[in-house]
Amino acid sequence: MTLRHPLVLVLAILLATASPGIAQDRNERQVALLPAEGLMEVTPELRNRLGLFPEVSGFVRARLFEGAPGPMVLEIERREGGELRRERRELDAGALAEFRADLTAALDALETRTITTREGRGGLVLGQTLLGLAYHGWAIPVALDIDSSQAAVGTYLLTAGAHFYLPYRLTRDRTVTDAHRNFTWYGGTRGIGAGVLLVAGAQGREPEGSTGRARLGGGSVMGAAGSLAAFHAVDRWRPDEGTAALWGLMGDHGFATGAALAYILGPYATEEVEVDPGPGGLPYTESRTRNAPAGHFMTVAGGGLGLVGGHLLGNRREYTPGNASALRTTSILGAQSGMTLTRLVGVDDGRTLMAGTLAGGLAGTWGGDHLLRGLALSDGEGLLINAGHIAGGALALGLTYLVVDEMDERERLYLSTSTAGSLLGAGLVWRAVADDASRDIRGSESRVRVSVDPTALFADVRRPLPPLVTIRF
Repeated sequence: MTLRHPLVLVLAILLATASPGIAQDRNERQVALLPAEGLMEVTPELRNRLGLFPEVSGFVRARLFEGAPGPMVLEIERREGGELRRERRELDAGALAEFRADLTAALDALETRTITTREGRGGLVLGQTLLGLAYHGWAIPVALDIDSSQAAVGTYLLTAGAHFYLPYRLTRDRTVTDAHRNFTWYGGTRGIGAGVLLVAGAQGREPEGSTGRARLGGGSVMGAAGSLAAFHAVDRWRPDEGTAALWGLMGDHGFATGAALAYILGPYATEEVEVDPGPGGLPYTESRTRNAPAGHFMTVAGGGLGLVGGHLLGNRREYTPGNASALRTTSILGAQSGMTLTRLVGVDDGRTLMAGTLAGGLAGTWGGDHLLRGLALSDGEGLLINAGHIAGGALALGLTYLVVDEMDERERLYLSTSTAGSLLGAGLVWRAVADDASRDIRGSESRVRVSVDPTALFADVRRPLPPLVTIRF
């Protein structure tokens, strides 16, 4: 194999100068060689196509591992005399960045497409099939105004089948990562909502007796377009799974922010309108949304701006899927806290209350992003924080109900205790998982330790009670 790529020279230098004989750390975890491509290891086939490791005979595979804070370890397996041998080489941050950049360039330089992974293909096809069954299958017959029950059922089945076959066929010869799978699902589901809102905004008030055919059709068209656009966005910018999750999270925040602003500024606010039914009828008053079409456009525009913001934030620093889940929790906690504080100061106006909720949500997003710097949470750790948030709020609400025994005119009390419980539950779980997930390059850690012993609630009162909450410095 000739040295066709600069990557070969880089690897040769790294392997020649790196220190051999590194002992394997049992706490190491495997990380992707190229996170954006989902490439976990170099196989013999890929090695031959790219001209990698020409000096290694009997090559089996190459993988990358991360252990305690320090250099990454590139492990190369080879067979020699019927025995499996491993060479482990350290790569510091600079060498790792150069290695990944050259590996990406080598893949791009190939004349034919190289499939690096298909891990996300099954989930992507399944997700699109479910969308066909749950929405597109019935929305399209309604949008086309098919009256015959036989034709409607046939159209449903054909649409659902197409939502399996087309993704299956189009991804047959393509790399499909977990980022492709998750973000395509996001594009398909949010595209449906965006399509319905855009058509509703263009129509204005829905005609009397309308079945919403145009809106359902708009949701179907935008849902399919959203799936395609999301897949190609991952191809274009190559985010890893965590960055793609961040895009979707910020897109959802954008939709919520757009809708909240539409309510605060007036389009989604309600007003009382006096209706004159005409000759012979008695005038009456009804409640209407002030300018729903403008509100719909603001909501969709907010979602688009949220996606742009997620892309910009993802370029600034690395996010894991667990980090994205944790950021969702901090945003919701901020919104809860903003609503609670606004309500506690005696605000009853809905638009002012919404403004406090929005301000709290934005503050929670900013604060969560700040707290996540230096952390790399796993999927499970992020979900634990979500669960702690929900469980803490539910526990506090339940205990308050048992003590108070009624809910009438106690809105502020229940709102306050549930918010406090959510903050405590999420905070305690956050603290527990952050110790293991810390990636602070300075190695500094807070010395504060908080532990909770629920058994103290059931201890024998005749004996010294153990502490319920312990704080160590």
